[in-house]
Amino acid sequence: MKKIKTAFIMNVCLFVLETFAVAWMMSGISGGLLTSSRLGILKYFTVDSNILMGIIALVAAIDEWRVFKGKQSEVRAGSYVLKLIGTVGVTLTMLVTVFFLAPTTANTYGFFALFHNSNFFLHLFNPVLSLIVFLGFEKTAKIRFKHTFSGIIPMAVYAVYYVTAALTHAENGVIAAGYDWYGFFFGGVTSVLYVLPALLLITYAISFVLWKLNRRKA
Repeated sequence: MKKIKTAFIMNVCLFVLETFAVAWMMSGISGGLLTSSRLGILKYFTVDSNILMGIIALVAAIDEWRVFKGKQSEVRAGSYVLKLIGTVGVTLTMLVTVFFLAPTTANTYGFFALFHNSNFFLHLFNPVLSLIVFLGFEKTAKIRFKHTFSGIIPMAVYAVYYVTAALTHAENGVIAAGYDWYGFFFGGVTSVLYVLPALLLITYAISFVLWKLNRRKA
């Protein structure tokens, strides 16, 4: 019960931090790289995954609150599956930023340029907090192996949007400026043939690893 209470508190904090960080970027005063304002921020998987994580954290917090208040006997399996999906999304965001986006922009802007202002929360702090909650306080045997495939859903949906936006603004194999904001089409439109499968494979690998770590000593 103590872990459930701790998870509840941390999920509430996570929801508040996600709301704060997204609102900060939406205000347009965040500055830095990969920022926008108003609804323009929704083009970034970083923002979308963090919004999703915030919503899922709130759902999980309500479920956990009902448990330690005696209104239900246990946290529903669906809440844990949602937490896996949300945690996979923000973990992918963090890893892509650390191992791809930050290194590719380091020479021009510096490695830590993508961790300034609201991006500090969206790219690093909130993903790390999500991992701590899920792996440290929400261990469960309710998440089955089949649920690991659900972890790729947000990335798959976003990939359809990203690829469509890029390819519909391509001419002679070159993506128009502003429509490849993550730089995944660095080799032209044919890059989609290996970049997309690689991202989906990485996403599933993250989902599987988080599932295994969560189940340990559950």
